[in-house]
Amino acid sequence: MEAMLPKIDPSLLTDRVEQMEAAVGQGNWDAADEFFTPDVLYRVGHRPPFFGLSGIKDYMTWQNALVRWDGHDLRMKFSRGQTAVFEVDSHFTRLKDGAKIVIPCTDIYNFEGDRIADWRVYSDTSLFTV
Repeated sequence: MEAMLPKIDPSLLTDRVEQMEAAVGQGNWDAADEFFTPDVLYRVGHRPPFFGLSGIKDYMTWQNALVRWDGHDLRMKFSRGQTAVFEVDSHFTRLKDGAKIVIPCTDIYNFEGDRIADWRVYSDTSLFTV
């Protein structure tokens, strides 16, 4: 049986997501603002939703106090209509004990025009606080 290759299908929307991730990853919130609608909904796993760029920043501040993001392995990316989908294995280091964590994650981005209006992250972040 042949191994399944990841579906890597770049598009304008997936490129836009990667540009946004670079800005957010660098903490460049002024640059990040151009990627989101003013009332963007951001939801990670079981946590309550956050709204607006300030909500995304609040979540990232919480996360960065617990773990350091060390990058991810891309498994899949594609877009259909106004939606981009990424599947990754995200690598983190838990700050309190240095434990290395790998979390499978699927992000779904729904766009309005060229801005993200709804960003859902399907992952289990419970290992951040163990």
